Amino acid sequence: MVSLERRTELATAAAALRQAVNGNGSLLVVRGPLGMGKSSFLEALARLAQEERTGLLRAQASATEEDLALGVVRQLADSGRCGVPAGPTGSRATTAMVAKPGGKTTPAGQAPRTTPEHTRKDLKSLLDTLSADRALLVLVDDLHMADTESLRALAQEVARRHSRRLLFVFSILSGDARAERPAMKSLLGTADRTTVLSALGPIGTQALIADAFETTAEEEFVSALHERSGGNPLLTQSLMDEARFRGLSPTAANAGAVLALRPDHLYQRLAGFLRSQPDHVRRTANALAVLGGTVDLPVTAQLAGLDAHRYAEALHVLGLLGFLDERSGARAGGTLLWDAVVDSIPTEELTAMRSMAAELLHRAGHPAEVAAEQLLSVPTLHTPEAVHILRKAADSALLRGAPRDAARYLRQALLDSSSVGSVRTGLLTDLASAERSFATMSALRHVAEALPLLDTARDRAAVVTRLGPLLIEPAEFTIDSLMRDVADALDAPGAGDPLTSELALRLEAHTYALASPDPSYIRDAMRRFKEFGPRPPLRTAGQRALVASVAHIAFVTNSTSADRLAALCTQLLERERPGPEHVHTTLPLAVNVLAATGRTEGMADWLRLASRRAHRQGGEVERAVIRAEQAMIALAVGNVADAKQEMLRADVLAGPEASGLPALCTAILAIVALHSEEPELAEEFLTRHRLSRANQYLAALLHMARGLLSARRHEARGALSHFRTAGQRMERIGWLNPVLLPWSSCAALMHHRLGEHDQALTAARLEVERARKWGAPAAEGHALVALGRVIPGRRGAEVLEEAVSVLERGANSHELCRALYALGSHAKTSRIRSTDILKRAYDLGMECGADWMVQKISAKLQREYTNTRTEKSRLTRSELRVARLATEGSSNTEISEQLGISSRMTEKHLTNCYRKLGIPGRRSLPEALDKWFGQQAGASEAQTGG
Repeated sequence: MVSLERRTELATAAAALRQAVNGNGSLLVVRGPLGMGKSSFLEALARLAQEERTGLLRAQASATEEDLALGVVRQLADSGRCGVPAGPTGSRATTAMVAKPGGKTTPAGQAPRTTPEHTRKDLKSLLDTLSADRALLVLVDDLHMADTESLRALAQEVARRHSRRLLFVFSILSGDARAERPAMKSLLGTADRTTVLSALGPIGTQALIADAFETTAEEEFVSALHERSGGNPLLTQSLMDEARFRGLSPTAANAGAVLALRPDHLYQRLAGFLRSQPDHVRRTANALAVLGGTVDLPVTAQLAGLDAHRYAEALHVLGLLGFLDERSGARAGGTLLWDAVVDSIPTEELTAMRSMAAELLHRAGHPAEVAAEQLLSVPTLHTPEAVHILRKAADSALLRGAPRDAARYLRQALLDSSSVGSVRTGLLTDLASAERSFATMSALRHVAEALPLLDTARDRAAVVTRLGPLLIEPAEFTIDSLMRDVADALDAPGAGDPLTSELALRLEAHTYALASPDPSYIRDAMRRFKEFGPRPPLRTAGQRALVASVAHIAFVTNSTSADRLAALCTQLLERERPGPEHVHTTLPLAVNVLAATGRTEGMADWLRLASRRAHRQGGEVERAVIRAEQAMIALAVGNVADAKQEMLRADVLAGPEASGLPALCTAILAIVALHSEEPELAEEFLTRHRLSRANQYLAALLHMARGLLSARRHEARGALSHFRTAGQRMERIGWLNPVLLPWSSCAALMHHRLGEHDQALTAARLEVERARKWGAPAAEGHALVALGRVIPGRRGAEVLEEAVSVLERGANSHELCRALYALGSHAKTSRIRSTDILKRAYDLGMECGADWMVQKISAKLQREYTNTRTEKSRLTRSELRVARLATEGSSNTEISEQLGISSRMTEKHLTNCYRKLGIPGRRSLPEALDKWFGQQAGASEAQTGG
């Protein structure tokens, strides 16, 4: 291990050893923080001595023998007796006798035995004897823990080193207070060289990991382990051991797991080391650990309870110990080291320190969120100031678009037992406001918990209206009775001030939005709508919210024309700033109305701005609802590909914490799936929704999806049953607008398939009647297509012609594509006109991304041309020239200029090519032309062979 990033230090020691061999002894001191590999470095020197056939004495000082006089010297003497190799024959080490005190001798080659009273002299004799004819390396590890008598004995021998073949190497823990003893300072002050070992870099860490795992480590794993260990060899080795024990290979996938490793044995060792430090050093380390990355010297000193002098002294020691970067003062040593420091603090002391740290940081002007982080791991709060800090932090988090962080702070604030009355109510309502962006059901529960604690109806109304009605599910939250109670209180005498009136309007809007499937509320809402007159008030947010609610009820009940509602909702949204906040009002209902009318000018840009702001503010619920709105707007203009894309993005955002999507959004996603010819996807969305049975509209959509699936399986009677059940549910709640669910036209087609012509006509005409009452081209055209398909003969084709004419007045390219396909496929449409119509349908299908329509149209065109192919299908020379230039990418204008013909003639030649080749348009020309040439070549070969 020490060879990694230790080459320079090893070279220095090797040079000193060579000098000792030449009779110039020296003292080398090796310093370094805890775990920096000092012992491994000395071990490398011992191996070097063996390679160089140099003598070796070694000792290991320890805290347990610190009071044992001459303990280190005895270890050196014992290592000499046990480990000195025999010298060469005839050498002085084997022939001389070593004089012992008292005139006795010891046979050569045997180190003298020691006794407590003679050890110091024996050390001199031992060193003289063993270094007589070769160099001797004397290693003492952790010298800072050596006893004073040993230090004095070593000092005497070190003083005579320069004329002897001796290299003394002592390792010292930097920053250890025991190194400040006079005997120690005197000895170390005579050092010839001092080597300071530092932390390993990423390269050294990578090599260490590769050696331990016997494979190349991936960069992410190395980076994570280096971050955790700070390059400290001891910590690095412990983490590697723990990783191998847990079966973690050095791959990028395990980088996160490495950051969470917590070797218990290492924690215990580090905790013991910290307890051994002086009190002011330990307290400073604890304070720094609690404050984390926040470096504020006055705050840290106050938290540690130290004056400036003692604090500065502690910082210096911690720098030497490797806990701090001596140049910057920032925390060093890796996250594992500081986690161990925190772990060593007793629980009660840690709780008190975190509470105190939060208050000190807040008073010192640090951001509220920095102070609040200290309180998040505190089991209980004890001061009003802590709650104040957490609330300020929540406000800050919401401002920067982090509702989850805001909720964390507020949930922690609720732990304060002193938070009662208005304080607790405020915390609950603020928490609900944060949670509405990602955990709707939790937000509803906290609103319900807060309401009984409020004294006035106005306060209760303010809390209730914080949550948008789209996110409140009546079946799981008895909001209707609560709203009635609040509304009654707001209508009481003396409650007519502007603020109360505004709250009353917003509450009424919520009530209508939530109760729209209830016929009794529908009557009240339509009465309110009529009271508004031709120019409803839209000045305040409350007025706009109420207008949006009753306009939506007018839409679903088909009580007002599309033109009037489109104009009204357009004016309404022009007065609203596009942003995510609108999700928590009734405004999405106005967006839904505009999509149903097909009048969506400007809505795509409005929602795009709202989406950008929602993305910055980080709320999944807001982003999901806006995605659903964008899907509906895209569908309104027939762009089914974009609608499906937005639908899938909205579904991804609706995770389990958000309790799924609101009912309106789920309905939108199901509608988009149905228009995309994916009823199985619609069924999945609807069955996943927790209220798909209780909500009549969702239940009707589910029957619609299952009816389409049955029709696909050619189970006409089963499909008809589903469609009629869907219609019954819609009739039950009074939702009669066919835009919501064209169940009647679907039932008409199933009656027609079953040969039930009268029932088919009745069902189709019902939808046409309701669609004309609504007045939107897309709805009327859709209904006319179904009617045209069930009316036999020429009259059916005429109805389809009418459907195309109606849809051409609107903007829905998908519905127009469907109508053109139905007309082009009708038996009474001439073949030549059919081709032109189907080609137009093909282009529209490609334009709106309706792949299923494109496939049907292509198949239809292919069948038609295959059945009618004649000699006229042979391309003329002029047609072939035009076709070749078109496949090369030339435009019609360029072809006309190159061939010297009119643009009209170019278009005619291309049209003839499309017809003869049996393709819908220019996009299919290259492939068809290649195929045509192949057929011509084959025919020529056949004729030649004949």
